[in-house]
Amino acid sequence: MLLIGALALLVYAQTLPAMQGQQFGPGVFPTLVGAGLGITALILTIRGLAAGRRQALVEIEDGLFDPRGARAVAIVLGGVVFYLLASDWLGFLIVAPLVLLALFRSQRVGWVTAIVVAVVGSVMIHFAFYSLLRVPLPWGILTPIAW
Repeated sequence: MLLIGALALLVYAQTLPAMQGQQFGPGVFPTLVGAGLGITALILTIRGLAAGRRQALVEIEDGLFDPRGARAVAIVLGGVVFYLLASDWLGFLIVAPLVLLALFRSQRVGWVTAIVVAVVGSVMIHFAFYSLLRVPLPWGILTPIAW
């Protein structure tokens, strides 16, 4: 499964448009992640075959359906849906900290730490993707102050 996901990510990354005048574009990071996942999948597969272990393709753990696990999955999926629906309107720099804050609080991270890491992390992610990799992130209502 991991290898299939890695291959899908690698194929998708090659479809991202190149940036004129740039050696690196939006496809670099997904390509690196896909390559890393693919290498990891191959290593795990080789180790599993060498050990002679037979294992089901998909295993459902007992804790998957407990309320805390279901809540965590719902928060992650809700964050993704919220980002997809609100990022064009509100902008990355507003939506990303809110999503990260919800994720941190769901894991019982303290309020101060969660707020600081959500805000600083979002600004750093924005800088890396928008300024360094030239990925067009949505500004939303912050468009008048976009740099």
